[in-house]
Amino acid sequence: MKETVVPSKDGASSISSENVAPQGIGMAVAFDWGLAVQIVSMPLLSLLLGSSGPFSILHQPPLTTAIISFVASLPFAVLLAVFGEGVRRGWRWTRLVQVVFNALLFVAGLVSLPGLWQAVTHGNYWPLITSVILVIFSPLIAWRLSRPQTAQWFKTVSSVAARQRHSGAWPYLIAIWAIVGGILQALATIKP
Repeated sequence: MKETVVPSKDGASSISSENVAPQGIGMAVAFDWGLAVQIVSMPLLSLLLGSSGPFSILHQPPLTTAIISFVASLPFAVLLAVFGEGVRRGWRWTRLVQVVFNALLFVAGLVSLPGLWQAVTHGNYWPLITSVILVIFSPLIAWRLSRPQTAQWFKTVSSVAARQRHSGAWPYLIAIWAIVGGILQALATIKP
């Protein structure tokens, strides 16, 4: 969509909300939904791959441990899915939280690069997935969501209009990205 500059009462110009094309919404929603997928798939993948998870300290059979960790992780996954839906619907407060969260994850990704180097030199390429997400996608999401036209869109859009804009095949395509990315990240987390 083309942006339209509209003069305001004080002589400054602003972007017309009807023609504002927000940036980074799809990436942010895929990121949040992907985290939700990662959280709920880790216990199941740990069970399938025979890995131990954080609940292995309970000294229960693997199936029981997987069920406990799945149930314990479910509320967090639901919160992340709802947050991603909030970004999709244009809830104002979600943009700032997403920008700050992804900026902090970028810093964490930079800090983790020496560990990535050690893992790769030992033949373990799974941490590369995490590094790509943190060092490339996180700052890209933060930058695109911090653009003036995106900020303007979040300030002016109604939830109904945002849902209409991000409807049709859009949520299904984002869900596919989230499922693939979430499972890959879960595998990267549980692989030695």
